[in-house]
Amino acid sequence: MLFPEALLLGMSSDEFWNGKPELLLSYLRAKELKNEREEKAQSQLIDYQAWLTGLYCYQAFGTVMANSFSKKGQQAKYPKEPISFKKKVETENASTEDTLLTQYAGFKALTDMLNRKSKK
Repeated sequence: MLFPEALLLGMSSDEFWNGKPELLLSYLRAKELKNEREEKAQSQLIDYQAWLTGLYCYQAFGTVMANSFSKKGQQAKYPKEPISFKKKVETENASTEDTLLTQYAGFKALTDMLNRKSKK
């Protein structure tokens, strides 16, 4: 009766039949930890999706309110594309890389100048 459960946990038949009984408990504990981590990740994903939905609603209500109180020529617009945080992260990574390259170039220029002076 335990053998099919052990197989579902990823335990090999050799481990089940020839291994120590405590090994099955280790597999059970590992499965529990995996489930806990998956639940936590799922919960974080749901929280993020709810937050993002709120952000879209905020943007939509803000657009409606701004347009209802603005002059005809100054209409607010709802974003035409989804809000993408990936682009922001990529931009931040690119700017960090640019900063590091600039710092490296400055440091290299300084060391080259010091090396030239030390050769004289």
